[in-house]
Amino acid sequence: MPFLQFDAEIRRVACTTNAIESVNARIRKAIRARGHFPNEAAALKCVYMAVMSLDPTGQGRKRR
Repeated sequence: MPFLQFDAEIRRVACTTNAIESVNARIRKAIRARGHFPNEAAALKCVYMAVMSLDPTGQGRKRR
């Protein structure tokens, strides 16, 4: 079934869910790459840096 045939409310929820899952995946990837953290502040900094590295426009990297 094509995505646009769904009701507007369902499309909004699906798009929101995809965005949330994308952010969660980036945070999990950053945490797995680091391994362990000496304290809570270090873990929060890792999560902060992962969120800040997300592209705010949603366009992805521009190709040259």
